[in-house]
Amino acid sequence: MQRVCDVLEELTQEGILGNYAIGGATAAGFHGEPLATRDVDVFVFLPGGSDSVLVSLEPLFKNLKGKGFDSFEEEAVMIHGLPVQFLTASGALEDEAVRDAMIVEWEGHRMRVMRPEHLAAIALTVGRPKDRARVVYLTSLEGFDKARFREILALHGLTDRWHSWASALGL
Repeated sequence: MQRVCDVLEELTQEGILGNYAIGGATAAGFHGEPLATRDVDVFVFLPGGSDSVLVSLEPLFKNLKGKGFDSFEEEAVMIHGLPVQFLTASGALEDEAVRDAMIVEWEGHRMRVMRPEHLAAIALTVGRPKDRARVVYLTSLEGFDKARFREILALHGLTDRWHSWASALGL
């Protein structure tokens, strides 16, 4: 994983990525116990992407191919043996989650990881059974900032959905 993060940092320094943050189960695992996942979700800002209706990952994949990362497993590119799925951050919540990501140092490697409060809010918007489980997990973490979570929910119009989920999940 550390080598994948080195590639992400390199892509950012080269200007191929405007910014990034690791999300999904991989990010949730950084805040507590590791979670099973089949790939690493990386939410990205691409240079010039915010002004366009359609955003192409082609320049990113071309750059990765030049670095020797040209094989895919489903929708994920293989980087140092790990499938990495690049997702353009879409909507205000994901944009905020990327901008406000934590910078984590791990064995001398730097990476940007979404905060648990944003991960839980994003899980609310997706709504799959595994997202419900992720919300239960994240909100039970010792370091989960409930006040910050409520602010995020209010800002993005998710308070009613949260109350419905919290009631159904016994939170």
